Amino acid sequence: MALFCRVVELGSFAAAADDQGISPAIVGRHVADLENLLGLRLINRTTRAMEITEAGQLYYQGCKEMLDQLVSLEQVVSGGSAQTPSGIIRISAPEGLGSPHLLELIESFQAKYPDVLFDLSLDNDRTDFVSSNVDIAIRMAISLEDSSLIMRKLAETPFVLVAAPTYLREHGTPKTLADLSGHACLSFGATRLGNSWPLVTAKGIRKFSQPWRLVLNQTHTHRDAIARGMGIGLLPRIMVEKLIGQGKLIPIELDAEFPVLGIYAVYPSRKFQPNRVRLFLEYLQEMFCLKAAASNVVDRK
Repeated sequence: MALFCRVVELGSFAAAADDQGISPAIVGRHVADLENLLGLRLINRTTRAMEITEAGQLYYQGCKEMLDQLVSLEQVVSGGSAQTPSGIIRISAPEGLGSPHLLELIESFQAKYPDVLFDLSLDNDRTDFVSSNVDIAIRMAISLEDSSLIMRKLAETPFVLVAAPTYLREHGTPKTLADLSGHACLSFGATRLGNSWPLVTAKGIRKFSQPWRLVLNQTHTHRDAIARGMGIGLLPRIMVEKLIGQGKLIPIELDAEFPVLGIYAVYPSRKFQPNRVRLFLEYLQEMFCLKAAASNVVDRK
């Protein structure tokens, strides 16, 4: 099972053989024995390529979970000192958090634990833990609904209304929500709120909409459009902090309140969580807390 997993992860029998210090023929024989035992084709192979079958994908996911639980159990009974953390951590996160935030965290974590590998998937869709085989999903939300998943809050970040200095010099700075009708406003469409901005009111969160000058579904493009002076936009502060510090974006204060977003690590409940995943979760929380503390110091200044 472990050898089959390495074939899937590395993409070839030869790479798995080199990784394990054995011959490709031995790898092929073990996989064939596994297929004969199961009565299933796990990998379609030709002289030039290999393709994991649907059954092979399902079997791989089950194998990884069982092998991870076995390693975790060994670490539990041995006091956690059986071996240094190793293996793959699969993460799903909003694409706006990928660079530089998660890349910096992964880089520094791997400097400490070089045998831990990462598979980072960046998109704005909800994560299906079963089909995606994800260990941790990073989610940003005003609130998260209850579910069978474990949710660990990492930090908070407020929404902030921003525009480029060039735009404000040419068009002026709005003072009220009503003033926005005379401005070019940009909206981020890849959220549960759709093409709207969330506002805090006495009756809860309501949607604010108007004829948007431009609607985008990708954070970096949205941020770049605002920085180019194409209009005013609303983004989580963590995603524009650097540009605000550089003076490339200016926060705008209105007579309206925008909500605070929670940043959560979400993961399945497992009795024996792989040690590498547990360590990275603790590292995420520690580093996000430090970032939040540093941001608060800057805000007070």
